[in-house]
Amino acid sequence: MKKLLGIVVLGLLLSSNAYAEELTINSLLKDGYKIIKNETKVADGKVIKIITLTKGKSYAICATKISGGISSVYIRTTCEKP
Repeated sequence: MKKLLGIVVLGLLLSSNAYAEELTINSLLKDGYKIIKNETKVADGKVIKIITLTKGKSYAICATKISGGISSVYIRTTCEKP
């Protein structure tokens, strides 16, 4: 019985992330956030674009990593609300 309860609790804890809202720059802009800072950094052959957005007293930071060569380019964007 303890094992079953443990499995149910663990399943509920892990499934909570499945319902989390995915943050994108577009979703934040549609939600009323404004871009206040836009920086570009280059390190180790990768370009990182850092965008800071605010809405009232809350803020979000998005980082876009661009890497690759002539034949292929990889772009990955992540946004966080601290």
